Amino acid sequence: MSGAARETVEELGHVLASSPDEGEKMDAAWRLGALGTGEAVRCLAGALKREQSPLVREAITGALLGCEPRAVAEEMAALLKSGEASAVSAAMEVLSACCSEDSLEVLERLLRDENRDVRVSVVHTLGKSNCASGADLFRRVISEDEDVNVVAAAVEYLGEVGEERDAELLRAAAERFKDPFLSFTVRRALEMLEN
Repeated sequence: MSGAARETVEELGHVLASSPDEGEKMDAAWRLGALGTGEAVRCLAGALKREQSPLVREAITGALLGCEPRAVAEEMAALLKSGEASAVSAAMEVLSACCSEDSLEVLERLLRDENRDVRVSVVHTLGKSNCASGADLFRRVISEDEDVNVVAAAVEYLGEVGEERDAELLRAAAERFKDPFLSFTVRRALEMLEN
């Protein structure tokens, strides 16, 4: 990256971090998004984590959507794993909007994270996205994940996007866990699949 572009990222990052003017911050976010570099994505992700203004957060989110999807997914993965409610929420919003084949590897890795809350968040992110691979990932979670809460979230979404052939998988999950909430979720998902 040229020195001029690096300086621009640094300058724009400084504006995002310290300007009292929302308009200046929003402009800086859009200009960083236009650069679209990995460094710009890191700067935007850091700003998203600390920014309090809803308008500026929205501008940052929009700017991230114009950047390279894999770099955005990697940075959002870090926010998702932070455990901070506002950062997790922002990361889920960005990931659901930019879910693509380019970011899928990152989401698949997060579905194997040791933290159950991260896995549940990724299932919800996929459920809110238009990711073409969502149903296949829900099937994998239902058959492989050992946590009833993660499986229940995947069951719910598979009920919305799955096929009749998924009924057997859903029943097997209910049988494997023998959990009242999961059994209820499976019944609802089966009803959705039948309609």
